[in-house]
Amino acid sequence: MPSELRDVSAPRSGKGPVHVAFGVDAGYYRGMGVTITSVVENNPGRDFVFHVFAFSITADNRDKLEKLEKQLGVTVRLHLLDTATLDDFRQFPCFSKHSLGTFIRLLIPSRLRDVTDKVLYLDADLLCFGDLSELLTIDLGDNIAAAVADEKDTTVKTQIPALGLKHGHYFNAGVMYIDVRNWVAADVQQVALKSLTTLDMRFADQDALNIALDGRIRYIDPKWNFRYHLVDYLTRGETTLNVSQPYVFMHFTGPVKPWHNWCLHDVRELFTDIQSRSPWAESPLDAPRTTRELKLFSRFLITQHRIAEGIYWHCRYLKSRLMQKLKSS
Repeated sequence: MPSELRDVSAPRSGKGPVHVAFGVDAGYYRGMGVTITSVVENNPGRDFVFHVFAFSITADNRDKLEKLEKQLGVTVRLHLLDTATLDDFRQFPCFSKHSLGTFIRLLIPSRLRDVTDKVLYLDADLLCFGDLSELLTIDLGDNIAAAVADEKDTTVKTQIPALGLKHGHYFNAGVMYIDVRNWVAADVQQVALKSLTTLDMRFADQDALNIALDGRIRYIDPKWNFRYHLVDYLTRGETTLNVSQPYVFMHFTGPVKPWHNWCLHDVRELFTDIQSRSPWAESPLDAPRTTRELKLFSRFLITQHRIAEGIYWHCRYLKSRLMQKLKSS
């Protein structure tokens, strides 16, 4: 049974609560907390139940989740998953290629089958800027979920044929409004888990979901999952948020997140402003840690003509890379 944080809120409207789910690992609790804060702030008066699925949690993050529900007047339920859930798939060749966090998104709806008929799944690296009413009233019919199509030429040309998708569409799984009963009836969890653990996939659990839900997706307006790939903008030296099309959810895909102190873009300040109204208010932003992050940071600095700083961080990158080679030799 999932462990649950204390329910401190009564419904704030005559309608039933909106169930929102996240799947997180250690590095995403802060991002999720700020996402939740942005959702609640932009939907005043709506009753929410936020479900947090994870394989582990620190005492500090557990404490912050308890503070979050008190501060926002919402319900937060923590579901700690047992790794034994995945035992049937450990034998397959691709299982070991994935971290445990990769599997969480596939497990969520089945665990809510006795809780709600509909759940809004959100990645923990996005922010909400608007009212969810339109999304929550979508008629899914016989579809399993509503999601936004990924229409990048590279995705259409590679993933659709690679995965054998018969209906010619590929969706981004960062925002999904899910009909839980249809999901369970179609055995999506098992189909997706088997695909993920037996096939070599470029986008892991997202590819597996595209296989399992092929032909059962209602495609919705891009405003519900507007992808903002920060590394592309920063590589070009662009630091200002300038978007002409409407968006409700802005999804920060890619290796650069707005909670990185080396994210030299306006969205970092946008994120920290919302973070300041959450239990993570005093948490410092993440410094570059991996070799890849050090390399990207040095590149962004040089692109912005901060040459001396860029050279310093490039030297840090070269040192990190050398250390990696020495460890592997």
